[in-house]
Amino acid sequence: MNPKTAYQARDYARFYDWTYEGTIEDIPFYLAAAGEHGSPVLELACGTGRITIPLAREGLEVIGLDISAEMLRIAKEKLSKERPEVRARVRLIEADMSDFALDEAVSLAFIPAASLFHLSGQEEQSSCLSCASKHLGPGGALIVDLIPADRMANQAVGETREIGRSVSPSTGLLTRELNKKLSIDKEAQQVTVEHTYVEQLPDESEKRYVFVEHYTWVTEDQMRGLLAEAEFTKVEVFGGYEREPFTDASERMIFVAVK
Repeated sequence: MNPKTAYQARDYARFYDWTYEGTIEDIPFYLAAAGEHGSPVLELACGTGRITIPLAREGLEVIGLDISAEMLRIAKEKLSKERPEVRARVRLIEADMSDFALDEAVSLAFIPAASLFHLSGQEEQSSCLSCASKHLGPGGALIVDLIPADRMANQAVGETREIGRSVSPSTGLLTRELNKKLSIDKEAQQVTVEHTYVEQLPDESEKRYVFVEHYTWVTEDQMRGLLAEAEFTKVEVFGGYEREPFTDASERMIFVAVK
């Protein structure tokens, strides 16, 4: 994980559920994959349980792994409000997704929401994929949801955009997110982004939280190479959660790799 990452900052987790509120379009995709491959299921970079908990509600045994203690604290708090049988199906683990070891094999592993890009380069990304592969039995699958390289590389730098404004359910405060691309290094395949969250306090004053994050992208060919190195024998790539073909116009680049 990039040592400069904002993801591990305590206050960053404060805005995670607000940022992803209403984001559910990928959940049926993972449910269908689990129906095909079975459980237990391993979610890498599970955050606050946005996907982990709904999968457990559907009867799946789920391991949620994340490097952020604060993300997992929130996930545990949310899980405590679920039915006992749902809680019993979930195991949350604090670990680095590029270097982890579990005491059991899984049937399906997945890395949602372009979280692979939080890793600092292809060496860490390769280690992550290899770790996932080692925990899959024959016929097991790994799903990696990414943003296409062209979309990562060709973004406007220097412009501050408001990309979200609403009342946060967890705080009751009007919250805004401002997004600014600070730089794009096409040789290193890395974009640096400044995320600013602004909360309007009851006295009408504002409190700002500023985080700088680095995202390292991969091309389709590079990803295929990394998956081959991780001993996946069958690799498909899709352009969306309906498994539509991946094209130059696709907004997602979703790899499904089978051992």
